[in-house]
Amino acid sequence: MANETATDMDFFHIECAEVLDISGVAEFHARCLEALETQQHLMLNASQVDRVDTAALQVLSAFIQDANTRQQTVQWETPSEPLCQSAALLGLSEILCLPIAAEKQ
Repeated sequence: MANETATDMDFFHIECAEVLDISGVAEFHARCLEALETQQHLMLNASQVDRVDTAALQVLSAFIQDANTRQQTVQWETPSEPLCQSAALLGLSEILCLPIAAEKQ
């Protein structure tokens, strides 16, 4: 089983809101904890994220570290450019397993 890939059905999906900031971070944190308890692979859909602040990025960082500790796979489903840019600005792209934001010209 080591070389098998998980199908979409094996994932617990978490939809990220358009705005991930301190005003909604408690609710988002609760959803992340619920996802960890499923013991499934985890899929974060962040395609709609338009704005994200440091508090939300801290929750995401802790969530991914907890998932790794529990040996749960976390994958991103089309992370938005604003999310990738914010993570890159704070040096969190690698921790969050996000692609480096493309520089706009």
